[in-house]
Amino acid sequence: MDSPSAGYTFEYLIETLSGNPHKKFFNVPKLGGTKYDILPYSIRVLLEAAVRNCDGFLMKKEDVMNILDWKTKQSNVEVPFFPARVVLQDFTGIPAMVDFAAMREAVKSLGGDPKKVHPACPTDLTVDHSLQIDFSKCAIQNAPNPGGGDLQKAGKLSPLKVQPKKFPCRGQTTCRGSCDSGELSRNSGTFSSQIENTPILCPFHLQPVPEPETVLKNQEVEFGRNRERLQFFKWSSGAFKNVAVIPPGTGMAHQVNLEYLSRVVFEEKDLLFPDSVIGTDSHITMVNGLGILGWGVGGIETEAVMLGLPVTLTLPEVVGCELTGSSNAFVTSIDIVLGITKHLRQVGVAGKFVEFFGSGVSQLSIVDRTTIANMCPEYGAILSFFPVDNVTLRHLEHTGFDKTKLESMEKYLKAVKLFRNDENSSEPEYSQVIQINLNSIVASVSGPKRPQDRVAITDMKSDFQACLNEKVGFKGFQVAAEKQSDTVSIHYDGSEYKLSHGSVVIAAVISCTNNCNPSVMLAAGLLAKKAVETGLRVKPYIRTSLSPGSGMVTHYLSSSGVLPYLSKLGFEIVGYGCSTCVGNTAPLSEAVLNAVKQVLTLRARKFT
Repeated sequence: MDSPSAGYTFEYLIETLSGNPHKKFFNVPKLGGTKYDILPYSIRVLLEAAVRNCDGFLMKKEDVMNILDWKTKQSNVEVPFFPARVVLQDFTGIPAMVDFAAMREAVKSLGGDPKKVHPACPTDLTVDHSLQIDFSKCAIQNAPNPGGGDLQKAGKLSPLKVQPKKFPCRGQTTCRGSCDSGELSRNSGTFSSQIENTPILCPFHLQPVPEPETVLKNQEVEFGRNRERLQFFKWSSGAFKNVAVIPPGTGMAHQVNLEYLSRVVFEEKDLLFPDSVIGTDSHITMVNGLGILGWGVGGIETEAVMLGLPVTLTLPEVVGCELTGSSNAFVTSIDIVLGITKHLRQVGVAGKFVEFFGSGVSQLSIVDRTTIANMCPEYGAILSFFPVDNVTLRHLEHTGFDKTKLESMEKYLKAVKLFRNDENSSEPEYSQVIQINLNSIVASVSGPKRPQDRVAITDMKSDFQACLNEKVGFKGFQVAAEKQSDTVSIHYDGSEYKLSHGSVVIAAVISCTNNCNPSVMLAAGLLAKKAVETGLRVKPYIRTSLSPGSGMVTHYLSSSGVLPYLSKLGFEIVGYGCSTCVGNTAPLSEAVLNAVKQVLTLRARKFT
């Protein structure tokens, strides 16, 4: 697209930023007056994008006025939206890149210059779905999955090199363990190696340590299995302008988007405007917690935006979710998100925007907000928006955001009334307002089948028993009463074990929801530490893994000293990317599979 300020209908709204004449912006509040002041913050972002891109053709003045009249036009008109950027993940994003390559061939065959074919919108593609857990510390079998690719050449393609097995301690007095001897502590035995993208760190005093063999093996197989596809991505990153490819071994698309790709306020040449994004991953909504408008769409809509066209949506209803109170010390952000998810599903927010406000919002950290926003697909909303506020600015400052940019960002957001202030008693008008008291949320788990089915920890045992009795469905397994206590013996690694209803055979610390939240990940590490110190062990037939959403997760797990304990229980880092959540894990052992089949066969006979 051309420069956002070139020849558009609302150029008269362009002003210079106070104290910085080199930065300009569209002062959209001047267009709407009191109408603008009652708009939800998420709709204000839609309006700004419409004003900035109004060329009379793809974006018409009528579209702008429809958004401004959101109160009366919601659910009744369609409006176009030009996001600032696009995020792709490799599994669903590769068709778009293939289409652009095909366009180049078509242009060439017609006598044109193929090098002129580029995405019109900045596009980031994260390779995060090609990782498979062929190897893990408690691996059932150390053999790759059948999956094609020239595995004989995989070693040549791996971007990682094996580190020395031992790194000598440099004599720091604060060292709580011996790096060169590989001891976890003086009393707790040995521990496996750790990995950190850059640099690899000792958990006790930030000294380098070797990478675990599982990461190297998994990545070698990944590169061999996906050789041709990865070579195409490599070519795309150099051939197309406006395209950046984040290579394998970096992290999950939505977390990389949150940590590295998000701007909050975009700056194109001298023009400031709100960051916004659409992508081919349903969890793009994670960035809503950072005050960025974004959601997941299909490949056709994404590719249209890459070609310079808008995505079209029905002007949505906006449900205002007022958060009050504060959560107790024993409640995690996952408990909060499960509580909010259950409540929003009961209210019915499918196809709507959800926007959070109220005194409780300020009690939530950015990582809590992003965890809540990331669960958006589970309660059916298009997005879950947390407007930028002082908590957002503090988070950006603590994560190394440029101070000068932060100052101009704050001035800009306040100038266009996109900055939420607790001291401002007036809130936008919403299609519907619901209230959730954070004090009412208790520690819980989700399941046993769906993440939105919240169960209080105190009720977990009775709830699972009820699920066994209920007929097959979202909360039922329909197991006959006389069969519910049945066990099946398995022989594994020279020992005999019993499997019964409720037995765990796969355990992964990898959830897309959790990985953005240090408090929850560190809680898992502390739990592992307590388990190791108590003498608890994980059964060897259980396939365990830890796949961080980015290297930052490894950094804080490593520097806090909990990573060795996770590894000791079998939750060793296996790589960076989506794995168990999307089924990318190696098969269970034959013994476990046969036991599961035996239970299912007995159950099937009972009900035929």
